[in-house]
Amino acid sequence: MKAQTVSGEPSRPPHVPISDVLGRVSDELAHLARLLDHLESLIGPLILEAGRRDADVLHHAQSIDHIGQKLSGLAAFLAALAPDASGQWLIDPSAAAKVLTLADLASRLGFSKDDARSLDAWGDCDLF
Repeated sequence: MKAQTVSGEPSRPPHVPISDVLGRVSDELAHLARLLDHLESLIGPLILEAGRRDADVLHHAQSIDHIGQKLSGLAAFLAALAPDASGQWLIDPSAAAKVLTLADLASRLGFSKDDARSLDAWGDCDLF
């Protein structure tokens, strides 16, 4: 079903420069890396305590830091690519955004009218 404008005409999906999409994905990855870093600082004391009982815990917990480094690296990689992407390369990110299960993330990466462009507007995630 195609979206329609107020006049009843079908609206075209938004085609945006791929550099904008790369930039937004980079921002999302950088934000995830910061969240993971914060989580790591919160659970660090618990990991150290568990590591005193089982040395393997510390070894496995290092993967948290490794994941954060990869997220930061991917964010930097995409941020470095974005300025070099041709302004003529337009894509419609809305179909790809539909596979995302978090509505706020899908909105930001899908370039919807309701998207939250500001990092300050990102929602919280309650894990417990």
